[in-house]
Amino acid sequence: MVRVSFRDIGLRYTLSPYEKPVAYVKPGGLIVVEVEDASSGQIRKPGDVRDRGRIPFGNPLVGPIYVEGAKPGGSVIVTIEDIKPTIGQGAIYFSDFTERYLTEVPILRFMRTAFPYRMKICRIEGDTVFFDGLKLPYKPMVGTIGTAPYLEVESVSSSLLPGRHGGNMDIPDICPGSRVSLPVFYEGALLYVGDVHAIQGDGEISGTAIEMPAEVALRIDISEQGLRWPRIESGEEMMCIATTGSGRSFEDAVRIAFLELALWIEERYGIDRFDGLMICSIAGKIRVGNLWSLAAKIEKRYLDRSL
Repeated sequence: MVRVSFRDIGLRYTLSPYEKPVAYVKPGGLIVVEVEDASSGQIRKPGDVRDRGRIPFGNPLVGPIYVEGAKPGGSVIVTIEDIKPTIGQGAIYFSDFTERYLTEVPILRFMRTAFPYRMKICRIEGDTVFFDGLKLPYKPMVGTIGTAPYLEVESVSSSLLPGRHGGNMDIPDICPGSRVSLPVFYEGALLYVGDVHAIQGDGEISGTAIEMPAEVALRIDISEQGLRWPRIESGEEMMCIATTGSGRSFEDAVRIAFLELALWIEERYGIDRFDGLMICSIAGKIRVGNLWSLAAKIEKRYLDRSL
């Protein structure tokens, strides 16, 4: 087993192919990654604020992790084995980013006002997350996971925006028990991980979920299969992810994700892709990550004729 911590190697705010690997993993190997929360540890107690003057970027990452044998044109398969909070709490907060996330058109600035600052420290005990007097289920997930993107397609990705390489997808299904498949563009895949949440709703509509520092246990395998977009698989469902981008709207992302899912259904179950698209229209679902990413999903039980 390999271990790597942000405490030893520092934080990264891009998914860059130019950074020196911080760890090396063999196919089938387990790596435990200690990650910081999305505020880079700035919010720990009531009264703390997100100070972008001191730490301007969000979603710090650990990486790159070099996966031995991973080749460009292939893929890496990352199984989320476990996610453990490291300090027994997380935080949700509004910041200047919340204002941009909700109101990209600068109407508030035009009106000489601002979105109010607010934060909550949320205790985590066992399977429960406490939001003031409310009890929420602990449903940990990895918000940001991706490989270094191919520069002529996506440039050096920040830890904020997602794309074909993965990145800040914020899909709640990237959770213990799921397998995430990511395209590989460089030798070793150059995997980055961070931005863990104790629980998150679809859309992450306030711009943050319950952000927490955590230890994430990952088992990493490789495949020669090429992927156009990331995939997620659980015991019950299969999902294809697509994101917005330059010239690619949210509507386009929905179409892309379902078309990719129909192709995967054909590949896995031998169901003609056009029939598969019809099945998706009947039984498919959409999981919204943040406002830039989504997963088209379907339950496997609808696809297996032997059941």
